[in-house]
Amino acid sequence: MQELIHIQIPDNNIPERRYILDVFFSEFYGIDYEIEETGGKDIVLKFNEKRIIIKDAFFGKFPEPLSYLKKENIPEHIVFAESKFSYEKNIPVIFGEPEITVDENVIYCGIDIFASAFFMLTRWEEFLIDEKDNHGRTPDEKQFSVINNIHERAVVNEYTELLRNMSAYIGLNLINNKTYLPKITHDIDYFSRLNSLSKTLKALFGDILIRKQIKRAFSTIKSYINIKKGREDDPYETFDFLMDLSESIGETSTFYFIPAEKGEADFKYSISDKKVLSTILGIKNRGHSIGVHGAYRSYKNVKMFNEELNRFPTDFKIEEVRQHFLRFENPTTWQIAEDLRLKTDSTLSFINHVGFRTGTCYTYSVFNILTRKKLQLKEYSLIVMEQALRRTVSDENEFFKKIIELSDTVKKYKGTFVLLWHNSNFNVKEWENYIGVYKKIIRTLKKIN
Repeated sequence: MQELIHIQIPDNNIPERRYILDVFFSEFYGIDYEIEETGGKDIVLKFNEKRIIIKDAFFGKFPEPLSYLKKENIPEHIVFAESKFSYEKNIPVIFGEPEITVDENVIYCGIDIFASAFFMLTRWEEFLIDEKDNHGRTPDEKQFSVINNIHERAVVNEYTELLRNMSAYIGLNLINNKTYLPKITHDIDYFSRLNSLSKTLKALFGDILIRKQIKRAFSTIKSYINIKKGREDDPYETFDFLMDLSESIGETSTFYFIPAEKGEADFKYSISDKKVLSTILGIKNRGHSIGVHGAYRSYKNVKMFNEELNRFPTDFKIEEVRQHFLRFENPTTWQIAEDLRLKTDSTLSFINHVGFRTGTCYTYSVFNILTRKKLQLKEYSLIVMEQALRRTVSDENEFFKKIIELSDTVKKYKGTFVLLWHNSNFNVKEWENYIGVYKKIIRTLKKIN
């Protein structure tokens, strides 16, 4: 039986320290450990009379509860460390110093990997950043990882591997028993494009005035007539196509539906509509998942969000959420999902970039920075949203390469690659060339290197 790892921590910011240690050792490594609160100045991991000393470069400066939560404490710049224990060529240092020294029985790590990981996973910087976009979101360009160009690196995973390799040096074998998983998701912002005369007229105006495609306008009229006569499917009704592709690689899709009602801000369809409800039941019967795409105002309104959840069929147990427009208020949005007994959130992603907003490709329990409590809610960080990638990459080949590059990073750490592709982004002029790209992506994701 392997000896228990013993961890000594300073006697301040205990909930924060215990949270991040539990995420690392229980959730990421899957091992038992014990914690002792001491008056020491650093974090010490003891195993078989050997030690790893992790510099306490951050929390020790703010011994009073929540005193670290000030805007001036958000780091500005980053340095990089090189070490034989690093999984990459170098490793970002958010808090601490780029120094790792080794002797026979002791490793000293100047990188405060636990405070650095806590910073990324809890998103406490976003609680303090006042600047918001017109949807109330923290702009990508205000976030530390984007400012320092490390947003496409799974920084927290790099820390877990650094500690894993240091632990191996002192005889503690932390085996990575995780399995790479592609999680294919679809936000149903729009259910149909041409199911009514008003929508068809709007599409016609777009064809003529915006896209300046007269022939396209005639095609839109023809499609509307054929859809009404049952000869043709609506261009947004791609549900069978998406499920078929996911099933072809032995996976399922998650479909996030907006439960808005007529008269509400982002009402586009009703989940009680006969055709919409039939589609939802069909998805469920094929073994795929249904999640809630929280309507525009519900991300910080528990009463409204609860009303939305209750609009789903009574025999449905909704467990997954992604907020519409990726709206997120820290820690309110997470706490609402927790209070309403949802199990997973997949809201946290960049708006105009792709990559690792939380610094990890692992699912993890989130933390309420104000109540200082670890929640049951798990975060599946969204790594690629197709619309965000199109904003920075216009070439189809580069688009494909970027997605596979990020997927390969996730494969390296045996994490979960979360991809979002909207059901409406196929059979329209702007996206019709990407149908083949999507098929190629899905088929490539399952190939384990």
